[in-house]
Amino acid sequence: MTDGEAGIVGIRDSFGRTHTYLRLSVTEACNYRCQYCGPGVVHRGLSDDHVVLLCSLFRSMGIRTLRLTGGEPTVRPGLIPLIVRLSSLGFERLALTTNGTSLVRDARALRKAGIQSVNVSLDAVDADLYASLTGGFPVRPVLEGIGAALSEGLAVKLNAVLLADTYRSQVRQLMDFAGKFGIPLRFIELMPFGDGARCEGVSTATLVAFLGEEYGEEASVCPPQGLGANSVSKGDEPWGSGPAEYRRFGGVDVGLIGALTSCFCSRCQRLRLTNEGWLKTCLYHSDHLNLSELLDRGCSQDEMRGRIADFVLTKRLRHAFQSGPVEWPLSSVGG
Repeated sequence: MTDGEAGIVGIRDSFGRTHTYLRLSVTEACNYRCQYCGPGVVHRGLSDDHVVLLCSLFRSMGIRTLRLTGGEPTVRPGLIPLIVRLSSLGFERLALTTNGTSLVRDARALRKAGIQSVNVSLDAVDADLYASLTGGFPVRPVLEGIGAALSEGLAVKLNAVLLADTYRSQVRQLMDFAGKFGIPLRFIELMPFGDGARCEGVSTATLVAFLGEEYGEEASVCPPQGLGANSVSKGDEPWGSGPAEYRRFGGVDVGLIGALTSCFCSRCQRLRLTNEGWLKTCLYHSDHLNLSELLDRGCSQDEMRGRIADFVLTKRLRHAFQSGPVEWPLSSVGG
């Protein structure tokens, strides 16, 4: 880590990985009941003032990208005013991951508040299949919300988790939709969190084979066309800060996120701050630093920075999904 305004490079761990990306869960609550992501107990979250204070600390330590997650972040009361405050902290990238249900209503307000890009979780386009995957919810508001986000000039990517018994239908629908609107489409391997441990996912290798059969030989993509001029282009963040490997199938920029079968831990640059104020260095491991407790104890900002830096040094080399499923739901750690 270098000094604040004089040239911030991020927070380093003991393996030399530099962390410039913070995923902030603003709520554990969600209005969906997806098959693989049943939310758990919703704990009392950080106040807006504490969220802003902690994000200011992370910005001063070299965090450049801030992504708001949940649960479903748009169900947090007062989200738009909170985003306005966060946007004043000087992050190079301010993004949101959402199920898209409120985008028709909120896309303009989100953009004006400072959100630059949205990742929309969309596991199917067909109404019946979407409802079966999400616990009975309609897909039309989400599709209309994606259109609203695009109309507002927000950079949009689609995130999809595939299940073994429906993935062929999911892929065909999503490829058609993404191709129609020129949106990058990212397929994320199902991770064994909570209810997800009882579902059967699809490996990246199986997906690539199916895409090849359906759409022909893939080509490497650099950068995904759908992100265009709105994409990040600084340093090590050419099209955003995520781990996706992009290839083009049938004219669609497809991001492959093989969290289980294609471990990308060696280049991880992410930290996670949960709704409760726990700093986590990995989705899988239970290690955490309770920043909320430090705030309640009245720790100074310098002490907080020191504790954060020391904790990041303890980050492990890789996850351990191969050791078995995780008991806590994905919503509790911000996805």
